[in-house]
Amino acid sequence: MLRWVVMHEQNTQSSFDFASPRMTRQSSRFGKETLFFAIVPDAEAREACLEIQRDLRASHGPSLSPQPPERLHVSLYGIHSATRISDELIFAACRAASAIETCRFDLSFDEVTTFRTAPRNAIVLSGNGGRELLRQLHVRIGIEMHSNGCGAGVNTDFQPHATLFYTNEIISRTRLAAPVIVPVREFVLLHKRVGEVGYDHVARWPLQNRG
Repeated sequence: MLRWVVMHEQNTQSSFDFASPRMTRQSSRFGKETLFFAIVPDAEAREACLEIQRDLRASHGPSLSPQPPERLHVSLYGIHSATRISDELIFAACRAASAIETCRFDLSFDEVTTFRTAPRNAIVLSGNGGRELLRQLHVRIGIEMHSNGCGAGVNTDFQPHATLFYTNEIISRTRLAAPVIVPVREFVLLHKRVGEVGYDHVARWPLQNRG
């Protein structure tokens, strides 16, 4: 069982699962496909997330609807949500990602908080460790997407997070006794299809070692 420390007020901002705490849609959950870039946790970080899920469910009960292990991720850049994602858009996203060169880094999440979303709230891991480096990668993707004829969906209020649950509840901001470290060694293009639990991992792009 994880130990929690200081309790704070809940986050009253809303969230879309593409790293924006101010958007309220979650289109992929309502009959649409979604295409997006993300960071996928390694085995150690995923297990840490699952442990927090278990701990929260033990204290809050079955009202929390957990993200399946295969869907745990850190949102990086939302590309599009539609009834069908075109092959042309997938090709453009892959070409944009292939132009990006950046160094590896780590994300650090040190709290659990609530993002107000519709129709249910998102309970997320959040923190500022590595935030600026992830924001720079987010912006770079937007620039390259624009260069490849797609709209630049850069979010000026970018906030790294990993969604653990969807629920009608609000969980007060709670600091973890130890942070969850997510190594960012690559980023991936994920395709969410209607009715499928997991994501299609379309392609992945490794980041460089610091030289």
